[in-house]
Amino acid sequence: MKKIFHPKVTAIVSVISMLFVLVGGALVTKTGSGLGCGRSWPLCHGQIIPSNINLELIIEYSHRLVSGLAIIIILLLSYQAWKHFRHVRETKFLIIVTLIFIVIQSLLGAGAVLFEQSDLIKALHFGISLISFASVFLLATIIFNLDKTFNTATINIPKSIRIHFYSLFVYTLIVVYTGALVRHKQSSLVCGGWPFCSNDQPFNIGAYSLEQAIQMGHRVLAGVLFIWVIGLLIHIYKNHRHEKFLVRGWLIATLLIFAQVVLGALIIITILNPVIALMHAIMISLFFALLCYFIMLALRVVKKEK
Repeated sequence: MKKIFHPKVTAIVSVISMLFVLVGGALVTKTGSGLGCGRSWPLCHGQIIPSNINLELIIEYSHRLVSGLAIIIILLLSYQAWKHFRHVRETKFLIIVTLIFIVIQSLLGAGAVLFEQSDLIKALHFGISLISFASVFLLATIIFNLDKTFNTATINIPKSIRIHFYSLFVYTLIVVYTGALVRHKQSSLVCGGWPFCSNDQPFNIGAYSLEQAIQMGHRVLAGVLFIWVIGLLIHIYKNHRHEKFLVRGWLIATLLIFAQVVLGALIIITILNPVIALMHAIMISLFFALLCYFIMLALRVVKKEK
């Protein structure tokens, strides 16, 4: 029994469950299943076990059940982290962030069902979920003591790179928000071409509809993120290649963003293949979590410099 509830087991299950919550939320949006249970929450059509079952209901209700299970597991993770790892400086802060954002995430999900919300509000949901996932991921790194495994205590992250990390945090959330807005505005397939909306008339911006402008705005922002991440990798390799963990870690981050861009293009080419669309959500989630880990290391460097 102790092995089943070991903090490392809880950490792994928590990260996986939060990833399922992220993917499930994206699937609900992609399939238009948000009202699969009607205007009823937390029950489905006012029932614990609904009688008239269809695909939309299964997707929406499954997402709710997984989210509820994830909350229970995260509460256990928070308790274990507080009990065994509160000596680590970031633990208390991460527990607070995790609990606050999981509550906000749940309330936004409930609000989307119970009340009519604008697409601008609905798009916030994925970004909130992303922060929840990242905080759980960081708690898992503390529980697994990755600092000792990778000897991160000796890592040096210069101020210039720290500024990049902080800026990328904000910018990535903006990119994620516009991506969520694309889904909620049902703008995923309003542009038939890639990378331009119409490859025959690549610069006919004046003819864009609102949905096409949202789609292309997201593509431009994602393209800048891609170039930024690659540029930072080149800078790190040229000037700080002796920091092996920094180089290898940011190489992984770059590969995740590369996969993100390729999958984004494939969403258009495959006409919204659901598996590719979900992989698209997973890649940005993993990138953001890794970015947050580097920010945590960067803040430790700042503290040592004082």
